[in-house]
Amino acid sequence: MRKLAYLIALLLGLTAPATAWAHAHLVSSLPAVGGTASPTDTIRLTFSEGIEIKFSKVEVKMDDGMDMGPAKIALDPADDKVVVVTLPQPLDAGVYKLHWQVVSVDTHRTQGDFSFTIK
Repeated sequence: MRKLAYLIALLLGLTAPATAWAHAHLVSSLPAVGGTASPTDTIRLTFSEGIEIKFSKVEVKMDDGMDMGPAKIALDPADDKVVVVTLPQPLDAGVYKLHWQVVSVDTHRTQGDFSFTIK
């Protein structure tokens, strides 16, 4: 009986880390995190797992805090891990801050932000 209890505790301990990692993390972006890019009105965010787009949000602001307008977000039709952000107009030269908040297909909410430069 005692061995069975240890075995169950071991199995529960081995599955706990898998649960802790079940959040969508930003894997890459275009423009790249901290990178420099040409003027664009489209930003692509790739996450570690599928995203529920209707519960997700992305904001793009200039370094001084000026909002770049309402961003439209959609999933890439070929990959539910890729969020495509379309801005009302191409970004001019400057430093921008992007804040993302997403809900993954397993209902976990994550968020983060990063900067990039348009040359």
